[in-house]
Amino acid sequence: MKSNHDRNRFFTFWRGKPLDEVDDEIAAHIELQMHRYIASGMSDADARFAAHARFGNTTDVRDECTNIRQRMETKVRRTEYIYELLQDLMFAGRSLRKTKVFTIVALLTIAIGVGANTAIFSVVDAVLLHSSPYSNADRTRVLFNSYEQEGLSKTPLSAPEFFDFRDGLHSMDAIAALRPAPATTVGNGAEPEQLSAYAVTPNLFDVLGVSAARGRTFRTGEGTIGGELLVIISDAIWKRRFGADSAIVGKTIAINAQQRMVIGVMPPGIRFPDDPIGYVSLPADIWIPSTYEESRAANRGNQNLIAIGRMRVGATTANLNQDILGISRRFRAEYPERYAGESAKNWHVLAISLHDEAVGAVRPMLLLFGGAVGFVLLIACVNVANLIIARGSTRKREMAVRLALGAGRSRILRQLLTESLVLSLCGGLLGVALAWVGVKSLTILHPGNIPRIELATVNATVLLFSLCVSLATGLLIGVFPALQQSRAGLAGVLNEGSRGASDGRGRKHLRGALVVAEVAMALVLLNGAGLLGRSFAALQRVDAGFDTHNVTTMYTSVPRSRYDSVGKIARFYNQLDERIAAVPGVAIASGVYPLPMGGEGWSGSFDIEGAPRGLVDAPHAEFAVAMPAYFAALRIPVIEGRDFVRDDDLEHPPVAIVDEELARRHWPHESAIGKRVNAIEQDGTFATIVGVVRHIRATRPELNGGPQIYMSYLQHPQGMIYPVVRGTLAPAAMIIALRAAVKSVDADIPISKVRTMEGIATSALARQRFNMLMIMSLAIVALVLASVGLYGVMSSLVTQRSREIGIRMALGGQPSDVRWLVVRESVWICIIGLVVGTAATLATSGALKSMLFGIAVTDPITYASIAALLFGVSCVAAYGPARRATQVAPLVALRD
Repeated sequence: MKSNHDRNRFFTFWRGKPLDEVDDEIAAHIELQMHRYIASGMSDADARFAAHARFGNTTDVRDECTNIRQRMETKVRRTEYIYELLQDLMFAGRSLRKTKVFTIVALLTIAIGVGANTAIFSVVDAVLLHSSPYSNADRTRVLFNSYEQEGLSKTPLSAPEFFDFRDGLHSMDAIAALRPAPATTVGNGAEPEQLSAYAVTPNLFDVLGVSAARGRTFRTGEGTIGGELLVIISDAIWKRRFGADSAIVGKTIAINAQQRMVIGVMPPGIRFPDDPIGYVSLPADIWIPSTYEESRAANRGNQNLIAIGRMRVGATTANLNQDILGISRRFRAEYPERYAGESAKNWHVLAISLHDEAVGAVRPMLLLFGGAVGFVLLIACVNVANLIIARGSTRKREMAVRLALGAGRSRILRQLLTESLVLSLCGGLLGVALAWVGVKSLTILHPGNIPRIELATVNATVLLFSLCVSLATGLLIGVFPALQQSRAGLAGVLNEGSRGASDGRGRKHLRGALVVAEVAMALVLLNGAGLLGRSFAALQRVDAGFDTHNVTTMYTSVPRSRYDSVGKIARFYNQLDERIAAVPGVAIASGVYPLPMGGEGWSGSFDIEGAPRGLVDAPHAEFAVAMPAYFAALRIPVIEGRDFVRDDDLEHPPVAIVDEELARRHWPHESAIGKRVNAIEQDGTFATIVGVVRHIRATRPELNGGPQIYMSYLQHPQGMIYPVVRGTLAPAAMIIALRAAVKSVDADIPISKVRTMEGIATSALARQRFNMLMIMSLAIVALVLASVGLYGVMSSLVTQRSREIGIRMALGGQPSDVRWLVVRESVWICIIGLVVGTAATLATSGALKSMLFGIAVTDPITYASIAALLFGVSCVAAYGPARRATQVAPLVALRD
């Protein structure tokens, strides 16, 4: 094997000659040839001319020699660099193997930081960065009404509004609409199944820019009343329900007891609305065509259409907003009672991109998680940097000797950075494994409202991100320690050794500053976790207004083709209610639509008998239809009047029950009993108020909601209902009994969404619980890392000052004084970190504001409690090294 000296001589030989040497050699060749010509009898001038002519163009020769030299030098430099890199890599491997404890701790720390960032990025990539399967997605906008009130910030359009926008928005070349359509399917004696179905205008798929994988999509004019009954099915339902039948197109299937012909199967992954849009949250199984022409003249308060528009090529957002403004002005002029009243003073129309509507609600949460894992990574980097600095204190003599023997500082820097990069890349590999586990866990534990999270995976993009994070980590943990270690001078190292010190002042200050940064970042995360935890506790204490214990519910709907009158629907649900009530163990059986906190909503304006109309604003309320004994089933107190009874049917005058907020708002000094309201906005149809009940939180625990009006289901049957059953049966037995009760009335009616009300109430808090647990987990990791960092710094300090401590103890120093000497430095580091961290929390607190309930982002109790916790943990982390300092034997310390 060649020695380094021989190798250097080899590299020097192949570096080539300077340019002036090339010129000298060219001149020498010409001179030699000239002498030959003179010797043959030529004159000097002729010989010189002939020699130049024979040699050729000297500039070309010079350039060619230069190129050859440069190529050789480049090759030599590349070879030399590769050899040095291999040397550095082998040395880094040997060095890291020698310090196994350091290497294991550093690898695990880096793996935690990189793994957390990679896992969260995989979710961000799937949710926020995932490309849409719809070719027109970038030009697609969702239209909403907005009143800028609680629960009314984004409401769907009514059918008349949809037609007005379709005809009047010139910056859009097409607008489609859809709404949920209860549907069941029965095939070949199979069990009836509740499907997620949508009634859509025929141009929906054209607006989105997607074609059927089999068959075709709807055509203009299909979906009119009396027209051919058609259906398009999703790839998922085609495979699961129909066994991927290749001949499915053209066949008929039973939908709502009607035979509909399948004209198309959509491609895999196309289940629009794939992601939540407004009040629509479930991906589609089937699509049914509807022109909605029969609703063109319906009441404008019946807002239940999701409108999707495609902007014209070349149209801008400013063009669209200008069009919307013009139509809004016309609405206010033509329908002042609807759009120009007091409650509509903030009314306007929103046009939101399809992507923003799908992910807008979860973007702040994901960005918060991204910031939190970024803090964890920085804390991990600081920890590892501190470990490298501590390890570097044992290598100062090695570095000083290398520099003294002629090694360049850049060479030392490169070697130390190579060690850091090797460490970070190995830690990154472990982090990818942790990220894979983390992504699987997130897809299982997420609250169900994160769209596309099922697409999250550790793919090539995520691996590239992880590689970049690992490289950045290597630079972060290696640059400052490398700069410090490469400055070591032999004289300075020997002087430090003579004074009994093993670490310089600059290095000690740097390590202290790094721990301050750790404490500050940990405090930011802990404050965020504390605020979210207190917010979640406040939500759990919210009284929703009803009792969820021992209550089971489900969803069922009837096909309109068979139950084609309100009388038939009412009779079916009346019989079902009676069958369920007869089940042993059932105490109270009733039903309601929509179900409180069930994810559905129904609201609109209503009229009060005797109140002036026209320019006077129509009041707004949340609506529901309920079966008899519903308030008893959920134990909603009846404050005045009575509950619904079985005589509140189609053969008796219409009745209504209102909540205390509506009664207090409209009849503050008198009883609401006997007053009449028109809650379904049909002129001349008023219902008499027979009861006043307690207000409940019908949508989410954090939203109080608006006034509420309940109508008798037997007088306003909707075709779907949630039976609500209170009883003593176990949930499993209750579910079996409910299924049997439905089959005893109509065997072709499916049930779905069988849940307990306790489970529904728990699910309503799933998003807040998930946010809290995620941030709390990251905060705990940050706390542990910061504590370990502080412990490491204090332990290193004790080791470095062992001689000083030994002298103090030999001169009569008390153990308590020595302990306080060590703890005091930890206390100051912690106090500075707390101050910096509190300031950082206040500066970034706005990111949490939208996620908190019942607590301010500057809550002093949370801040003080978290600061005390972190201070106490820091003191505990410092106590071990402080106690060990008192056990230093003076004679041993002085001898060392």
